[in-house]
Amino acid sequence: MEERHKNIKPTYDLVVKKVFRNETVALQFVKDIFELPAKSAKLIEGNQIFTANSNVESDFNIAVDILVELDNHAQVIIEVQLAKQVFFINRIWAYLCKQVNDNIERLKQNEKEQLAIYKKLPPVYVVAIVDQNYFDGDEAISTFLIKEETRNTELKMYVDNDTKDIPLLKIVFLELKKYKENLNNDYKKIRWLEFFGNKQYTSEPDDVIVQADNLLNLRNWTKEEKRMYDEMTRQQDHYWASLAYAQEEGRAEGMRLGIEQGIERGIGLGIEQGRLNTINMIADLVKGGFLTKEMGAQKLNLSEEEFETYL
Repeated sequence: MEERHKNIKPTYDLVVKKVFRNETVALQFVKDIFELPAKSAKLIEGNQIFTANSNVESDFNIAVDILVELDNHAQVIIEVQLAKQVFFINRIWAYLCKQVNDNIERLKQNEKEQLAIYKKLPPVYVVAIVDQNYFDGDEAISTFLIKEETRNTELKMYVDNDTKDIPLLKIVFLELKKYKENLNNDYKKIRWLEFFGNKQYTSEPDDVIVQADNLLNLRNWTKEEKRMYDEMTRQQDHYWASLAYAQEEGRAEGMRLGIEQGIERGIGLGIEQGRLNTINMIADLVKGGFLTKEMGAQKLNLSEEEFETYL
């Protein structure tokens, strides 16, 4: 399917922030994905969602994109991932727990009675827009709740001044690569797969989607925004080019060492050295959570069991 926008990637960090700075778009996205009866939304922070007392290591904050707060005080962390990370779900749980903890600390400073702290404590939800698949099956949208094991009763909570209880926890994954036409989901959710997946819309977009799509039009961007996007694209392309270069360089270095050490014996040793350099580099990416073990093994043409010995 042809892309809607040829010169822009809707999942790049800068673009996601630009989209959700528009509070009308942010509100509609959250309402569609979480089915919450919200009337307004405001962007709390687009770079760093945690306050100073959260004690979250800086490494955990790299990927967090947006924190939106609704008029019923519910908060939604919007997280986008381009590459599959082994511990991504662990990180989501850390983001969520730390945000709840920060809300408690904030309420402690403002509320005199302990009961008021829990009365006003908002739920925190997460939506993850991912460019690599995380779950088995064909479902492109996965929603996780807390439910009773045998009765399937959902655990809910009351929020101050709200008329009814709302889910205690919701984590929604949008797996962009699982998108295909005629998915068996509410189109209000599907259209966001089309939006962030840069697919053609299969139904006439309403005013909010048109407004969101206009934010992707580079002709409407400032010179500074274009410069920042070009720099981000350059860095992203450089990263993948560096990875490919390192692999090729490892092979070339192996040949050089082999020639220096002797034609028959040395070439074999040199190629092996270059191969080890490449394997170690890929292993470091896996250990750092930038690649899965499966992806690393595929890049090296090894089985996962063979690759395991280098981790």
